[in-house]
Amino acid sequence: MAVIHRERVIMTLTLRYPKGTGTPFRLTGAALPAVSMTAVVLYSTLLGGLINISANRDLTVNAEELSLRAVQEAEVAMPAEVVHEDAVTILDGRFPKTYLNDNVDLLQKGEILSATIGTGSKRSMVYALSSDEEYTLVLMEDGTQGFVRNSALTGNLAEIFDSTDQTKWADKGNVIRSKPYADAEVIAEPAFNDEIHIIACNNMTYWKVTYGDVTGYMDHTTLMDEMYVEPEPEPVPVADPAPVRAAPMANPVWDGTVLTAWAGTIMGPSGKETYYNLNMSGVIALMQAAGYNYNYWVRADGVKMYGDYVMAACSFDIRPRGTIVETSLGTAICADTGTFAYTNPTQVDIAVNW
Repeated sequence: MAVIHRERVIMTLTLRYPKGTGTPFRLTGAALPAVSMTAVVLYSTLLGGLINISANRDLTVNAEELSLRAVQEAEVAMPAEVVHEDAVTILDGRFPKTYLNDNVDLLQKGEILSATIGTGSKRSMVYALSSDEEYTLVLMEDGTQGFVRNSALTGNLAEIFDSTDQTKWADKGNVIRSKPYADAEVIAEPAFNDEIHIIACNNMTYWKVTYGDVTGYMDHTTLMDEMYVEPEPEPVPVADPAPVRAAPMANPVWDGTVLTAWAGTIMGPSGKETYYNLNMSGVIALMQAAGYNYNYWVRADGVKMYGDYVMAACSFDIRPRGTIVETSLGTAICADTGTFAYTNPTQVDIAVNW
């Protein structure tokens, strides 16, 4: 009997059993050296006769099963054609598929002190041929067989992770589950904007996280990369307030003495008038803060103006900021005040550049 290692064999088996025995031809688990055989296994339930096994699907068989002892009087018609390949072809479904959850050594025997015969890469798909309490015999896709610990295997790629250290933030409705699946038990419900630490990730949906003293799995696509910060509210525009018009103390159509640098002080239509020359930037800032947004300029005669109004200092007790008063130099707006207000509250101190 021929044994072909790592070759695809197209064959027809002709089996004959002793009359009346009904003995089946058995194909069992793979072991080196192995033959990849295309066949469908039939059983003899006839009282003698010939059974043909025709080629139509891939199976892996143990060469030892082709011995006369196992098959008894079977006659085997050996291959008509051999196609050389680099790997053994295995039928999906004949042996369970599983994955290596880390880079591991393949052992010659299922023993702790066994020799290493190769390595398996993390996430590699393997076939589990047989297993006991500690070790599983696996077949790699390249045809290599060896033993690995049962703990090195998992049936789902979603359970294989790579270490990471990331910080994310919980969005509304986020939950932490006991396993990396959408239908797993919910074990925690972080509040919106709570900090989440990712400790392991992969190219699947659920990643391993810690949240306080809870360790579980979250759908990483729903986490926020940055903490949500409430935006500053838009400032409410302040409308320009209408100036308060004060009743003048004299006829606003003034035909009396006009304040000048030489006159120094006069009695004007709203009371005693004086003048001062100071930097007005602070006064203008206070007026704008109060909602009076006019343009500052200096009139040709040296009077300092705010919009259409003469700038004046008044007693805010009787003429609050923004009050309109008549002066000998024109209609003024109360923009400033001074210590004179304590002794003469009706006095108007006009801003000029004299």
